Amino acid sequence: MNNTPKVQQNFHGSVSGGVAGNVEGDMIITQDQSTTEQNFEILLTDYKQFVDQLQQKYPNLADPIAVPQIIEVEAKLIEAQDPQRWQNFLSLKRLWKGGKKAGVKVGEHFAENNVWAKGAIAFLEGVSEDVK
Repeated sequence: MNNTPKVQQNFHGSVSGGVAGNVEGDMIITQDQSTTEQNFEILLTDYKQFVDQLQQKYPNLADPIAVPQIIEVEAKLIEAQDPQRWQNFLSLKRLWKGGKKAGVKVGEHFAENNVWAKGAIAFLEGVSEDVK
Protein backbone atom coordinates (compact mmCIF):
# COMPACT_ATOMS: atom_id res chain seq x y z
CA MET A 1 0.00 0.00 0.00
CA ASN A 2 1.35 3.41 -0.95
CA ASN A 3 1.44 5.87 2.00
CA THR A 4 2.05 8.89 -0.21
CA PRO A 5 -1.12 11.02 -0.16
CA LYS A 6 -2.66 12.34 -3.37
CA VAL A 7 -3.08 16.11 -3.31
CA GLN A 8 -4.28 18.81 -5.67
CA GLN A 9 -1.09 20.85 -5.97
CA ASN A 10 1.89 21.40 -8.22
CA PHE A 11 5.04 22.96 -6.82
CA HIS A 12 6.55 23.73 -10.23
CA GLY A 13 3.90 25.81 -11.92
CA SER A 14 0.50 27.34 -11.63
CA VAL A 15 -2.13 25.22 -9.94
CA SER A 16 -5.41 24.58 -11.69
CA GLY A 17 -8.25 22.12 -11.37
CA GLY A 18 -7.38 18.52 -12.10
CA VAL A 19 -3.65 18.78 -11.31
CA ALA A 20 -2.69 15.97 -8.97
CA GLY A 21 0.61 14.72 -7.70
CA ASN A 22 2.34 12.88 -4.91
CA VAL A 23 3.80 14.65 -1.93
CA GLU A 24 7.07 13.08 -0.92
CA GLY A 25 9.48 13.98 1.86
CA ASP A 26 8.93 16.13 4.90
CA MET A 27 6.54 19.03 4.98
CA ILE A 28 7.57 21.77 7.39
CA ILE A 29 5.06 24.29 8.65
CA THR A 30 6.18 27.30 10.66
CA GLN A 31 4.23 29.81 12.66
CA ASP A 32 5.37 33.34 13.36
CA GLN A 33 5.29 33.35 17.17
CA SER A 34 5.71 37.13 17.42
CA THR A 35 2.58 37.69 15.33
CA THR A 36 0.60 35.34 17.57
CA GLU A 37 1.90 37.09 20.69
CA GLN A 38 1.09 40.52 19.25
CA ASN A 39 -2.40 39.36 18.33
CA PHE A 40 -2.87 37.91 21.80
CA GLU A 41 -1.74 41.16 23.42
CA ILE A 42 -4.22 43.16 21.32
CA LEU A 43 -7.09 40.80 22.15
CA LEU A 44 -6.15 40.69 25.82
CA THR A 45 -5.93 44.47 26.02
CA ASP A 46 -9.43 44.75 24.55
CA TYR A 47 -10.82 42.20 27.01
CA LYS A 48 -9.07 43.87 29.94
CA GLN A 49 -10.59 47.17 28.81
CA PHE A 50 -14.02 45.47 28.87
CA VAL A 51 -13.42 44.35 32.47
CA ASP A 52 -12.09 47.78 33.47
CA GLN A 53 -15.20 49.43 32.01
CA LEU A 54 -17.41 47.10 34.02
CA GLN A 55 -15.47 47.90 37.20
CA GLN A 56 -16.03 51.60 36.54
CA LYS A 57 -19.71 51.07 35.72
CA TYR A 58 -20.29 48.99 38.89
CA PRO A 59 -17.67 50.36 41.32
CA ASN A 60 -19.31 49.08 44.51
CA LEU A 61 -20.11 45.58 43.31
CA ALA A 62 -17.91 42.81 44.71
CA ASP A 63 -20.38 39.93 45.00
CA PRO A 64 -18.74 36.82 43.50
CA ILE A 65 -22.16 35.53 42.41
CA ALA A 66 -23.46 38.74 40.82
CA VAL A 67 -20.26 39.70 38.99
CA PRO A 68 -20.22 36.74 36.55
CA GLN A 69 -23.92 37.31 35.86
CA ILE A 70 -23.30 40.97 35.02
CA ILE A 71 -20.34 40.03 32.83
CA GLU A 72 -22.54 37.57 30.95
CA VAL A 73 -25.28 40.16 30.39
CA GLU A 74 -22.79 42.81 29.27
CA ALA A 75 -21.09 40.29 26.97
CA LYS A 76 -24.45 39.38 25.41
CA LEU A 77 -24.91 43.07 24.64
CA ILE A 78 -21.52 43.10 22.94
CA GLU A 79 -22.43 39.95 21.01
CA ALA A 80 -25.60 41.65 19.74
CA GLN A 81 -24.25 45.17 19.20
CA ASP A 82 -20.58 44.65 18.27
CA PRO A 83 -20.10 41.25 16.57
CA GLN A 84 -16.45 41.99 15.73
CA ARG A 85 -15.57 42.63 19.35
CA TRP A 86 -17.46 39.47 20.32
CA GLN A 87 -15.37 37.51 17.80
CA ASN A 88 -12.28 39.07 19.37
CA PHE A 89 -13.35 37.69 22.76
CA LEU A 90 -13.83 34.24 21.22
CA SER A 91 -10.46 34.51 19.48
CA LEU A 92 -8.85 35.44 22.79
CA LYS A 93 -10.27 32.31 24.33
CA ARG A 94 -9.01 30.16 21.45
CA LEU A 95 -5.53 31.63 21.80
CA TRP A 96 -5.70 31.32 25.55
CA LYS A 97 -6.52 27.64 25.31
CA GLY A 98 -3.75 27.29 22.77
CA GLY A 99 -0.88 27.30 25.19
CA LYS A 100 0.46 27.70 28.68
CA LYS A 101 2.25 30.90 27.76
CA ALA A 102 -1.07 32.56 27.02
CA GLY A 103 -2.40 31.45 30.40
CA VAL A 104 0.63 32.92 32.12
CA LYS A 105 0.10 36.21 30.27
CA VAL A 106 -3.52 36.33 31.42
CA GLY A 107 -2.38 35.69 34.98
CA GLU A 108 0.07 38.57 34.71
CA HIS A 109 -2.66 40.94 33.60
CA PHE A 110 -5.31 39.99 36.12
CA ALA A 111 -4.91 40.35 39.86
CA GLU A 112 -5.59 37.08 41.64
CA ASN A 113 -7.66 38.72 44.38
CA ASN A 114 -9.87 40.68 41.99
CA VAL A 115 -13.46 39.40 41.88
CA TRP A 116 -13.97 41.05 38.47
CA ALA A 117 -10.95 39.28 37.04
CA LYS A 118 -12.17 35.95 38.40
CA GLY A 119 -15.63 36.58 36.95
CA ALA A 120 -14.17 37.53 33.58
CA ILE A 121 -12.03 34.40 33.46
CA ALA A 122 -15.01 32.24 34.46
CA PHE A 123 -17.02 33.84 31.68
CA LEU A 124 -14.34 33.09 29.08
CA GLU A 125 -14.16 29.50 30.29
CA GLY A 126 -17.94 29.20 29.90
CA VAL A 127 -17.88 30.73 26.43
CA SER A 128 -15.19 28.29 25.34
CA GLU A 129 -17.57 25.40 25.94
CA ASP A 130 -19.79 26.86 23.19
CA VAL A 131 -16.90 27.40 20.75
CA LYS A 132 -16.22 24.50 18.45
